Parts: sequence; structure tokens; C-alpha cells
Amino acid sequence: MTTPELQVWTSEFGRAYTDRNTLSVEDMDQAFAAQFGVAKTVIYRELVGAARLPAGRVLEVGCNIGLQLRLLERVNPGLEFHGLEPQPYAVKQARELSPNMTFHDGTAFALPFEDRSFDLVMTHGVLIHINPKDLPRALAEIHRVSRRFVLCHEYYAERPTEIRYHDRDGLLWKRNFGQAYLDQFADLRAVAVKLYAYAPEYGGPGLVDQVMLLEREGAR
Repeated sequence: MTTPELQVWTSEFGRAYTDRNTLSVEDMDQAFAAQFGVAKTVIYRELVGAARLPAGRVLEVGCNIGLQLRLLERVNPGLEFHGLEPQPYAVKQARELSPNMTFHDGTAFALPFEDRSFDLVMTHGVLIHINPKDLPRALAEIHRVSRRFVLCHEYYAERPTEIRYHDRDGLLWKRNFGQAYLDQFADLRAVAVKLYAYAPEYGGPGLVDQVMLLEREGAR
């Protein structure tokens, strides 16, 4: 399945996004601390650190060059890390930067994995770029391949809202993505829900991220 949005992200537009966001792990963590007042490694340690997930397989859907996986690795190195990305340019870089991880070509609409094959499936800033009419299919695939946890880190809004992205329409929507999972899947429950407002110089006030950890009932 392809969509107009995927065509954009696999074009030079997507390649430019990768070039803009090729940071070191340290710089990325510091950027989070500046934006939200808390580093992403702190969020990962609290939500999916070794105390909650001492071992298992992790998949990031829409991983770009794998920076989020590398941040998670800093606080929970005992996991097996996989990333999936539709943009070949980003996949090539991810494989070079993290040879100890496994990166797959593909999209959120047809994950090339068996049912319940990952202990944790996560996204960061990916669902926001999926057209609302296509979102249920992506959520269904993420739910299908998750054995236990889903971690969702996306822009938050009380109701679905489209916003312009780099002077383009039809590329970015914010909403309560965690609630979208709960509405679509009766076997998911919210383990933790956090809202992080952006500092004024990074888009606030009014721009907020939601981080929600969901768990499948009976998965332990």
C-alpha cells in the first residue's frame, strides 16, 4: 500500500528531513531536555527501562536513522533492537550508524513480521504524518505485531487537527493518538500517560507531546 504522504516521505523531501535530523545521541537527548525539561533517556528509563522490560524484542516503526532506538539502548541495553523505515536513504544510514541493530525496509501499513513478534512496538513523531483515514490500518498493524507493549510518542491535541508542515498541507495531523489505540483495541490498557509542553522557543505555548505506554491484557 502506498499513499500520497508516503510518496512525499520517500522523495527528496524525506531525504532532506533525514539530513536535518542527523544528530548524535547526546545532542538528541539534550534537545529533548531543552524542549520539554526532561531528557528522552529519562522518559525511556521510567516507562520501558529494565525494571519493566528486562529482555525482549523492540520494533520502532518509522525509525529514520535509528536515534530513538539508540537512546533506548542507553538505558536498556539488554533488548534486541529492530527498526522499520520506508525511506531507503535513512535505512542505509541507520545500518551504518548501528550495525548491532536490525533495520528493515517497509511501511506501517504492512509490517513484514508475524503476529505478536515484538515485546514492544513504538513510534515517535510518525503517526502524526499518517492521513487520518489511513491511521486505523497503521494502528492495526502495530497492534498485530506487539506481544505486550505499545509506546506512542506523538503530537497531542484534544481533537484531530491538521497543521501545515514546511509550507505544505496534508502532511501533519495532531490528536489524542493514545486514545485512538484505546478506542480501536479492547485488549489494550493505558499503563502511563504523560504530556510534555514545548518550551516557548521550541514551539510552545500550544504545542504538546503525548507519551503513552499501552499494554495488552494477559500478555505477561
